[in-house]
Amino acid sequence: MPNNPAPATVDLTNCDREPIHIPGRILPHGVLLVVDPERLVIEQLAGDTERLLGKPAADLLGQPLAGVVSDEQLGRIADLVRASSLQRPRHLLDPVLRIVAGHPTDASIHLSDGALLIEFEDADLANRHVVDPLACVQEMFDGLGDAPDLHEYCQWAAERVRTVIGYDRVMVYRFMPDESGWVFAEARHDDLTPFLDLHYPASDIPKQARALYLTSTLRLITEVDYEPAPVLPVLNPRSGRPIDLGQAVLRDVSPIHREYLRNMGVNASMSISIVHEGKLWGLIACHHRTPRRLPRHLRAVCELFGSIFSLQLEARLRAAGLAKRLESRAALNTILHALADEDDYAIGLVAQREALLGYVAAGGLALRLGQSKGGIAIRVNDGISVLGTTPSDDQIAALTDWLTATMQPFEGVFTTDRLAEVYPPAAAYSGLGSGLLAISVSREPHDFILWFRPEVLETVRWGGDPNKPVEQGPNGDRLTPRKSFEVWTETVRQQSAPWSNSDQDAAFDLRVSLLEIVLRRIDAAARERLRAWEHEQLLMAELDHRVKNTLANIQALVAQTSRSANSLADFTAGLDRRIRSMSRAHSLLTKSRWESVSIESLLQEELDAYRMQQGEITLVGPNVSLTPKAALALSLAVHELVTNAAKYGALSIATGKLEVLWQMAPDGALHLVWRESEGPVVTEPERRGFGSTLIERALAMETGGTSALSFPSTGVICTIMVPASALHLTSGPAAETSATVHPEAADITAPPRPTQRILVVEDSALVLMEIEDAIADIGWQMVGPAMRLDEAVALVRTEAIDAALFDVNLDGEMSWEAAAIAQDRGIPFVFTTGYDSNSMIPEQFADHLIVAKPFKRGEIVRALRAMLP
Repeated sequence: MPNNPAPATVDLTNCDREPIHIPGRILPHGVLLVVDPERLVIEQLAGDTERLLGKPAADLLGQPLAGVVSDEQLGRIADLVRASSLQRPRHLLDPVLRIVAGHPTDASIHLSDGALLIEFEDADLANRHVVDPLACVQEMFDGLGDAPDLHEYCQWAAERVRTVIGYDRVMVYRFMPDESGWVFAEARHDDLTPFLDLHYPASDIPKQARALYLTSTLRLITEVDYEPAPVLPVLNPRSGRPIDLGQAVLRDVSPIHREYLRNMGVNASMSISIVHEGKLWGLIACHHRTPRRLPRHLRAVCELFGSIFSLQLEARLRAAGLAKRLESRAALNTILHALADEDDYAIGLVAQREALLGYVAAGGLALRLGQSKGGIAIRVNDGISVLGTTPSDDQIAALTDWLTATMQPFEGVFTTDRLAEVYPPAAAYSGLGSGLLAISVSREPHDFILWFRPEVLETVRWGGDPNKPVEQGPNGDRLTPRKSFEVWTETVRQQSAPWSNSDQDAAFDLRVSLLEIVLRRIDAAARERLRAWEHEQLLMAELDHRVKNTLANIQALVAQTSRSANSLADFTAGLDRRIRSMSRAHSLLTKSRWESVSIESLLQEELDAYRMQQGEITLVGPNVSLTPKAALALSLAVHELVTNAAKYGALSIATGKLEVLWQMAPDGALHLVWRESEGPVVTEPERRGFGSTLIERALAMETGGTSALSFPSTGVICTIMVPASALHLTSGPAAETSATVHPEAADITAPPRPTQRILVVEDSALVLMEIEDAIADIGWQMVGPAMRLDEAVALVRTEAIDAALFDVNLDGEMSWEAAAIAQDRGIPFVFTTGYDSNSMIPEQFADHLIVAKPFKRGEIVRALRAMLP
């Protein structure tokens, strides 16, 4: 026997597959022209062209658009095509595109499938809102911000649309999570049966229709019973496809939908899309029992109303969500504060059961209905603790095992208001736990906090039997909409009140916070060890830097003192005194953890030995502290002043007087005056020794300020200015490797080389003097010096330089910026540093020579000659 063909499968997806965006027809009361936007030639058309355009279709097809519209109108259309995307219809109200004299015509224009679509309709100039459309807008939006809650807001919208636009019934139709619809608000004529609170199956508005509602936010059906006007030719001659009418105002209505409306007793309708966060939240659905053609200007007002309503809705929902989020954050902070005092977070969670139960309102709708509040279960480390109404421990253990096997590690939050549908064993305790919100509180799903919501027996009123949304009718395989829309009630079981977005956000926040606690405690020891190691390395590097810098300064002191000493005894005594002065300054800095030293304590430390012996000493000034670098420089300068005063000045006799005054200047600088009097008569020295150099030059260079000595006969005077930056306010050819250089003493008596200009960047005045002497010994010229990074950057950018010496650390600022500029200019340079070169020098400078502090003068000479052979 031959096989009989299987009957065609007819199901609800047939509706979803209907190509409603390419119906190939339009509503018969209008005219559609499909125009090539480049050539402005009519390619397709539909409708009664003779009535609205004054010419039969045969005379228009394939003809230039200029044969239909005036030059002015054609220019207007061309301007719109050039200046606008025209993704949605642009309204052109009468008389902008009126074609037939004396025949008022409204039009719209948009682009689709690379074609220009122009739609024409009769204009209704008799409508009262044509004269004053602004009054219509004001009337529509009257009371916009007065509604206290969401339901009242939607009810206001329904009433305003019905009052101004005049449909028999206006509904706010809200889409639910399962895509079914709910009549959330309604305004109707008194003799109509109410639809308020009725539910409609998702199949009543197919998927492709919902997609079109997102892009085409107003849909008008002027009457249900009509004969559509076909688009001719069927296929667009350029694309070879039916023209996409998804955005067209005159797009033909699906026969299934027309039959659906007819079965509801509706003859005309309008839908305004309500969009929230890019998704279709609902519709303002308008029904009329008789044909109704809404004028274009009123449609524009309705489109505006829909946009404003959607924006206000989004603002209201976000404000409500934010308020709930802030409330849950406050509760979360309380819970986390309590957990912070617990060494074992599992014990802490159990102790916070009551707070956690209230944190997510487990009762939901059931709580408002006076039923069970729901319950919470905590399963951590295989222990189970519960509060409220929950399943048994065994049931909870089985449920968490299922969650562990079901949830992916990255999911973290599980929610359902119909647990038995996804986990059938839950049917045994649906009365206690039809709803579940669970969060994993470990890195792998194993430990959980679970909130249970009880079953809520709910009676849902449907607009007709939702199990029979369509019927097999006389149209073959095409489904026929149901004919009965009488109220059909359904009792929903094994379902809880739904978990809101705020509930899920609160659960997510809690999970993130708990995971942070878990991870912090897991990683705490490792982080502590790492911090300790890093701190140790930092301290060692800083100690290495400071020791080597100190040694470099002492080395410079030795060299400079030896040059000014007349004998070995003078050299020994002078060096000893200066090293002791440095030691005293170091001791003061150590007491402040190398943060600062007050001027008064520094002066007292140097002068204490003389207070009970010779002369009268006066110290007057505010409590001002110096940075470590400035304090070390000032201590050496003061030491030289004290030594000179004790030998030759005011502190050398009992009647002598010393007055040290300091004060702050308006620019934040410190001014200090050292004034000796009533001591031996002073004469200006014939030459300046190393002590004077320390006072005048070294101090100025180290602090960036000034220092000057004067020698009136009455006593030595020293005036010092320390800038605010030095005060502590409380509120070329390169070497082949980068190894630290420890060369033997260079032969500094070698024949002189051609004069070279060497930029010196160094923040220690004593070390700088040694480098300056080394450069002078070989007959070269020092540029600078620069003791701060900004000075170094300025010099390396602007000066003619043959080579450079860069101290790595310039009083806390690394010299990398200046070195990078030198490298870009092709200037060879050497680093000097007290740091371990392997750990401090950036990779981009790895090929440059490094001279380690403390160094000999010959090492500097050898390094310079290596760069400039």
